[in-house]
Amino acid sequence: MEDLRRLVGGALRELPVLSYELRGSAAAWAPVADVDVARHVVETIVPDEAGTCVAVEAEQAWAGTSPLELGWEMRLVRPSSGDGWALSYRVHHARQDGVAIARTLQALLAPAGPGPAPRPPAGAGSGTGRVLRAVGSAVAMYAAYRRFPPTGLGGPWQLSGRRRVSTATASLPRLRTVARAAGATVHDVHLAALAGAVRTWCLEAGRSPAPLAVAVPLNVRRPEESSSWGNRCFMRRVWLPCQESDARLRLSRTVKATTALKSARVRQTAQDLLYGSPARLVEFALRRALDPRYAPVLSSYVPCGDDAAAVPPSLTGLLPMTLLPPGHPFNAGLTTYGSTAQIAVVSDVAVPGADRIPVLWQQEAARLWEAASPSPPAPRPPADSPADVPEEGRATP
Repeated sequence: MEDLRRLVGGALRELPVLSYELRGSAAAWAPVADVDVARHVVETIVPDEAGTCVAVEAEQAWAGTSPLELGWEMRLVRPSSGDGWALSYRVHHARQDGVAIARTLQALLAPAGPGPAPRPPAGAGSGTGRVLRAVGSAVAMYAAYRRFPPTGLGGPWQLSGRRRVSTATASLPRLRTVARAAGATVHDVHLAALAGAVRTWCLEAGRSPAPLAVAVPLNVRRPEESSSWGNRCFMRRVWLPCQESDARLRLSRTVKATTALKSARVRQTAQDLLYGSPARLVEFALRRALDPRYAPVLSSYVPCGDDAAAVPPSLTGLLPMTLLPPGHPFNAGLTTYGSTAQIAVVSDVAVPGADRIPVLWQQEAARLWEAASPSPPAPRPPADSPADVPEEGRATP
């Protein structure tokens, strides 16, 4: 525990995001006079030699609430004896989004050592022309925020406010194979598998599957801001084809549905909104994007590197815990590291069967892999089979 505190304390200069806070109505970054590392970096010891309870305890910590006054918390969970540990890092979403969280943890724990340190975003300017362009280009986006069509899950849900975490993994190379075969991305494949999982979940619950509105964070960092901290993402609604029974058609329709997420024009519009619009407009847009009437499910994706220099070689799990705003029955987060794709679903305990969605996602990912795999050639009959024996050489019964 003391080693972890020394590691974090020694990295405050390289990671000022841990020693700064947002202040004032303009949410400006300002340094904290005296960072008490012992308050932010804490420990939980579980009475378990084999370490099987470590993951359970970590998931319970993730499902609980964090003290807002701290801004961030790093909790080491370890058994009373034996090997194995878990590290829970929770931070207020206004301070860091998934990209900034991943960079912070990599700077602390990656075998290659600190990479580019997260830093404040570059100034974006506030000229009148930029403001007008931002407001003008956002008309269609805001019009979508004002429409609340059926979102695919019904509602409002009778929720408890208590959360649970469930997880599953899939082979990242297989997801990439599926993506290449379909002209898609790993994110597309994930969303298609999520659509299939929600479809099965609906059928098991006696519901009719319908197109599902999902809010997807869009990272709008400019190239020079690749390591900036803060929350530099915007939400876009994507309709997942949960009503489609064929896995391959679900994937192709998902690829079509996510076209806007890859659009340079859409990304520019989102950048204009974040950098050039008045704060009230940005606040309105983000509040609407998290409204369950706009999209009852949020799905995020945080890639964390492929090679051994990006993640510790002993890492056995990396779970992105997304937020669960009021009114949302469940939300999903995907992370990829090494050769693993891992999904974590945060759900309200009052939603029956939502804890099965990761397993259903895993099954759908396997179906997509099977559908994308080339069919093996038909086996040739043995050389001495009747098919290889000339007519004149065959015995007549």
